[in-house]
Amino acid sequence: MSKIIATVWMSLDGIFDATLMAEWFNPYHSDSRAARITQNIQDCDAMLYGRKTYEMLYPYWSSLKNNEMGVADKLNQTKKYVVSDTLKTAPWENTTILGEDFVARLKDIKANGTGNILVQGSGELVNSLIAEGLLDELRVMLHPHIMGRGQRFFKEGVLSGLERKAISELDLGVLEITYAPVA
Repeated sequence: MSKIIATVWMSLDGIFDATLMAEWFNPYHSDSRAARITQNIQDCDAMLYGRKTYEMLYPYWSSLKNNEMGVADKLNQTKKYVVSDTLKTAPWENTTILGEDFVARLKDIKANGTGNILVQGSGELVNSLIAEGLLDELRVMLHPHIMGRGQRFFKEGVLSGLERKAISELDLGVLEITYAPVA
């Protein structure tokens, strides 16, 4: 059985807004943070994206052919699923579109798979996975920055008890906190 593991990068006040990353994400770059991001990517057997994240990532990563940043090959060659009821084609290699019935299809993929299915970003999707009880692990990379504005990761009305499984201290005050839903 596969596990769905979501990784999210956010500011201390829960902002994960990609348009503001120059303020809350970029100043905290370190080798330890890069290594953790690389490890999370390398440790998966498949990837799961929401439409917005997929459309943001595929043009960049699919154009890379020399394993740039040590993850381009993994991102390009690994099986990918994108949840969307509006996408008609998915041009990134090894991508399958999961439409409106994505919950049933993900249950089947989890039940019949092995290894980790990694979700990167994809806030709306992760909130849906939490609500549907499909998320096995949430890895929050918390940056010591209060934005005070921007898109929040957790949506109003999404409720879930979480149990802390691990905390990793990275450089520059960044923490990766791993949670699992309370059974």
